[in-house]
Amino acid sequence: MPHWHQAVELTYVYRGTPGEVHIGSSTFAMQAHHLYVINSEVVHSFESVLDENNQVATLLLPAVWLRNLVDSDQLPVWGPLDLDLTTAPYRDLQTVVQALVASAQAKSTARSQYLIDLGMAYRLVGELIKNLTVNGQILNDQRPLPHPLRQAVNEIQENYASSVSIADLAEKLSYSSVYFSRYFKAYMGISPKAYLGQVRLERATELLMTSQESIQEIARQTGFRTEKNFFVTFKQRFDMTPKTYRERYAARQDWQG
Repeated sequence: MPHWHQAVELTYVYRGTPGEVHIGSSTFAMQAHHLYVINSEVVHSFESVLDENNQVATLLLPAVWLRNLVDSDQLPVWGPLDLDLTTAPYRDLQTVVQALVASAQAKSTARSQYLIDLGMAYRLVGELIKNLTVNGQILNDQRPLPHPLRQAVNEIQENYASSVSIADLAEKLSYSSVYFSRYFKAYMGISPKAYLGQVRLERATELLMTSQESIQEIARQTGFRTEKNFFVTFKQRFDMTPKTYRERYAARQDWQG
């Protein structure tokens, strides 16, 4: 689902070809051993299938920590966005990323490993600064989400379970409904109504996999008018019923964790 962080996100594909990543208005087909750089507050989303043969690791570099580390009043702008770590310029960066991924998989609680990882985190930022454009020209795909749209997204995420009026939301932000929908879609890649639907479906999938609530109750909790409406919408999106989704994916939570 389209979202953003107060952090630079690095998504590393360490196995397979899991799908696509959308960064701003650009789309990249994710490939093994590629690193995708997503700047702080930039909208991004994934269309991917993760399983034993298609896996990614996500590293988040907090904005405050980065600002202190690089001694800058503004968070650096990183580019390019798609790095093939098997190529000569990025071999050292690949070494660092793979070491951090291996450590995350090992889940060691030893103090020595913590210090090693901390050193690797500093080295990671050093490699990014050495190899990428920092504080350069800001491209469209590196522009943070404007404040009015952050407010709109927050409203939708907080109130998705109730009856959300896109017209009322536009009026609250002093926009016409038509302009607001176009403005929202230009940054988020989908209309506000479609985004609301995605939020509801995402919350529904979480409940299907992690709770014992009935499907009727999950439909009610996630803002669908009726169980039938939930069933039809869910099947259109996932090509299976909520019951089948629960049966197929609830048992895989241990693997995904």
